[in-house]
Amino acid sequence: MAASQNTRRKQKRSAPAVVRYKRSLAARIKSLAESTWIKFTTGIVLLTSGLDEAMETLFSDISALELGAHHGVMVLGFVNILSSLPDMLDGLVDTFVADDDETVEEPGPEAIQPSRSAPPVAEVAELKKAA
Repeated sequence: MAASQNTRRKQKRSAPAVVRYKRSLAARIKSLAESTWIKFTTGIVLLTSGLDEAMETLFSDISALELGAHHGVMVLGFVNILSSLPDMLDGLVDTFVADDDETVEEPGPEAIQPSRSAPPVAEVAELKKAA
């Protein structure tokens, strides 16, 4: 009877449906928040909106150290764009490398294959004698 209780304790029970749903939802939200394209798009929006606010007075504000929220928005947008670039470039490199691998030409039927090479001269001579 003690052995059956030990096996019951060792068996993993699956999580209830609500817990599984919560975990999958959290994983989806996390993957969306860490998405390279979302970061890049957010960076572009922040950078352009900050530049739109500060376009006329950007250099005079910086020289007089009169920094506002729009300057911080520009910096945050720039940082988001920079943080998304390595993943995007890795994806582009992988795309072009995969394309290069697919375009490698296969040897034609006229190419010499090791399994179909000519028999050694000694075997040809023995075959002629036997005939």
